[in-house]
Amino acid sequence: MNTSTSGPTVPPAADAAGAPSPARPLRSFAAAVRGPFVDDELRTPVVVGLVGAIVAVVAGALVRPGGAPTLLYPLDGRFVIWGDRTLVVVTSLAGVGALLAAWVAVFKVVRRRYHAHDPVPTPTSVGLWIVWALPFALGPALFSRDIFSYAGQGETVARGFDPSTLGVRVLGQSNEFLALVDPVWRGTPCPYGPFWLWISSGFASASGHQPLVAVLMFRLLAIVSVVVSVWCLVRLARHYGGDVSTVVVLAVCNPIVMLHAVSGAHNEALMMALILVGMVLAVEGHLVPAVVACALAAAIKIPAFAAVIFLGWAAAGPGATFVRRVWSTAWVSALGGAVVAAVSVVSGLGFGWIGALQSAGGNRSLVAPVRVAGIAVADVLGWLGVELYDADVKRVTTLLGLALAAVLSAVILLRTRDRVPFVSLGLALLVVSLLGPALYPWYVLPAFAIMALTLRESRMWLIIVLSIIGCVITFPSGTTALYRVGGLGAWIVPAIVVGGLIYWYRSLRPRGDAADEPADLEPVPASGPFG
Repeated sequence: MNTSTSGPTVPPAADAAGAPSPARPLRSFAAAVRGPFVDDELRTPVVVGLVGAIVAVVAGALVRPGGAPTLLYPLDGRFVIWGDRTLVVVTSLAGVGALLAAWVAVFKVVRRRYHAHDPVPTPTSVGLWIVWALPFALGPALFSRDIFSYAGQGETVARGFDPSTLGVRVLGQSNEFLALVDPVWRGTPCPYGPFWLWISSGFASASGHQPLVAVLMFRLLAIVSVVVSVWCLVRLARHYGGDVSTVVVLAVCNPIVMLHAVSGAHNEALMMALILVGMVLAVEGHLVPAVVACALAAAIKIPAFAAVIFLGWAAAGPGATFVRRVWSTAWVSALGGAVVAAVSVVSGLGFGWIGALQSAGGNRSLVAPVRVAGIAVADVLGWLGVELYDADVKRVTTLLGLALAAVLSAVILLRTRDRVPFVSLGLALLVVSLLGPALYPWYVLPAFAIMALTLRESRMWLIIVLSIIGCVITFPSGTTALYRVGGLGAWIVPAIVVGGLIYWYRSLRPRGDAADEPADLEPVPASGPFG
């Protein structure tokens, strides 16, 4: 019999009038943080993960970009080792490896306890996220330099320039914002939507045009976004009868969230939060606000518009005919498109951002499968004496990838029927991310968060395997490992993916196909279009 515990229960405090005491939230917070450490089965992996997180942050801080802010020591860029140093990079990645191992161990405990009808309490799983996220929240921006691009793009808008055509280089070589931006992206048009640029320009102005203050504002926004996502996921898991701790551990205790949402502060964190808010609003019967929330996510990055389409498809209700679903999808999509258009106009940014989408990811994104395939084919043809231009390879692979993503997403949508639509939405977002013209580990954050609501064991392990791959292909300085291996880079991703899928398949075999019953069919909503 399991004798582990999540800690003593603190009785609610109340004042003389019977109202909750202001101290109660603090006590609840302290109990949640203490929970993972007093649970006999979770204590060891939690400590290992915390030590790994601290090692990853402290070692990574030594190779962070010059001037990157951190709360661990002054913001003026002192104590910075420029460039990558093998020892500290390996040490930082070893910390990431320890965190990944601890996460997998926690997941196994959570699943075993769930099947044994002794589930891990929700506050304990939320406390685990707080414990592991804290070192990344206090440390510098690691594993990507995009946060500095966000600040520079915001300053570009605040200064009256159009970042969708000019890039941050228009600020001038002496500008402090430009100095922090990765040189690779200084001349690249901004591929983000008007809502994100609106926020970015607001941060630039509110910071007094101080880049380090603006960067800290982006970090705070990302952390708040993850907190909102936790709240939404708990509500959704309870609504659909899933194990809340499984969802929280998969979706937000995931190291890819620590590295790329909390530390890297990528805008996918806000995009994820808005989609999840839309999902909560939808299941509570507020369709129009739900569509607005998801449309705002699309006004950050356009792939999020898939959430609007799925909302429209499901809004037709259980048992709806195909024609009724098409009509419902059409008017909901029109509403979502109107919201995106309104934001484009009201923000004063217009629609130039649509044309800038083609600049996303650069010309040789060695992580995007379709681009990798194109580069590999071009290399083989080059060996045979047939030379192809990179621009032509990019154009063809982009079109093929987007076409395949559209077909697969349509198949997923059509197969959704009366199942809970949101797990299918997560699969569609994953397909769009994997088959897009560019792919970086943080692109899959919204997809994984939504997919975590699944009841299928196989999908849970798919999230784990892809997350592990996503966590080990970037250095703490933000450099992608594949760019350091020359011509072999185009062949490494296929090898990693094939190996990862084999591991995923073998991980499922001990449990057999029974692991997917009865969740092969997503739970059917009891009432209303969303349950």
